Amino acid sequence: MVMKRGSLLTVGVVLSVAVAGCSDSGGGSPKGAWPGGSSTAPTPTAAAFPRDLPAGVRGDPVWSAQLSGTGAVARPVGSSVALITPHDDGGTVEFRDAATGAGHATVEVTGEPVATTWHGRPALVAKSVKKTPSDGISPEKTAWLIDAFDEQGRHIAHKEVPGRDEPRIVDGRQIVQEKGKGNSPGALVISDAGGDAPAWRIPCKDYTCADEGATVAAGIVVHRRGGATSTDPDTLTGFDAGTGTVLWGPQNLARPAGATAAADPEVVEQDSGKLVVAWHEGDWGTPQPHTVTYTVNDPATGRLLTTGPKLASSHKSGLASTDGTVLVVATVATTAAWETGTGKLLWQQAEDEKRLAPAAVVGTVLYSENPSVAVDLRTKAVLQGAVADMPRPVGPAHALVVVSGNVYVFAVKQS
Repeated sequence: MVMKRGSLLTVGVVLSVAVAGCSDSGGGSPKGAWPGGSSTAPTPTAAAFPRDLPAGVRGDPVWSAQLSGTGAVARPVGSSVALITPHDDGGTVEFRDAATGAGHATVEVTGEPVATTWHGRPALVAKSVKKTPSDGISPEKTAWLIDAFDEQGRHIAHKEVPGRDEPRIVDGRQIVQEKGKGNSPGALVISDAGGDAPAWRIPCKDYTCADEGATVAAGIVVHRRGGATSTDPDTLTGFDAGTGTVLWGPQNLARPAGATAAADPEVVEQDSGKLVVAWHEGDWGTPQPHTVTYTVNDPATGRLLTTGPKLASSHKSGLASTDGTVLVVATVATTAAWETGTGKLLWQQAEDEKRLAPAAVVGTVLYSENPSVAVDLRTKAVLQGAVADMPRPVGPAHALVVVSGNVYVFAVKQS
């Protein structure tokens, strides 16, 4: 694999090590791909953890590594750990297996790599700018380069997007808000951010698309359209992400029992792989209290699968357990946990408690930022207070902690 390089700003990604024993398509040399100039990954070792063990992990670290360079970080990517060493226009990324520390691959990227998903699977995505100078007549041209890698460091997508504005990429789909011309309405244009499949369009109700948006949830594209008036609820429509085929519309998205026609739906951003919707009712300054009721809906049909809790105030954030069976939600007024399969409320914070700010779920432990505590995911019992270095889940079975530039990977307690 040989990536293009643009003038002025270096752009491209070069795979430096063969993955899983196979040579890369561009014949890149593996020599010197790993730290120390070796052509093979170093043997992982496990240094002693310098602090009390974090809640939710078992035993000593299974392996550890030292970050090198100013600004170096470690990021979970599926069931791998990406060790990222930055340089002037990008960075070096080592992909290591979470269970053993064995190296999958190392890659050089331009732009800042971000751990996310690509068509429903874990990925590391880097965006970089390519500038082509004027030839003396034509204007300078700017484009964005999108490169994606799977959790083993394999290069899975590359695309050049013309324009100065940074492209919005969600789960490997590019979403562009295209203004209309004259009296013609605008559109949301959806395309595969790493392929050549034809783009498809969602027509907007006006030429600016100002009160409309789209996201990807549970593998489908969900379009939000604002109500016709300030008192009308938003509507949601589900589309096949690849073809743009309508899967369900506002009339097919099932509401929770007792919800009125004025209930305002919102897709809950979380990583359970399920389509979770928050239904808002009431408004500030009216006699009706502001509440939110959560549901799990079938992404293919919109039918109701589970009704979750009804909580006070409006939705703020959601965080799922690694197996997707428990969802922690925070509203303006409270934080609660519930089962996505049954809708059962596991716990809800009392008014006099310090509000938990969900940050990570490691096995059966929920970690909060400010207050920095670890609590039991299903009971809210405090397991550890004043957490200095928060662990991050790496797949369902491991977690990583970074202390003073050293990365420690632990096995996770499953019960």
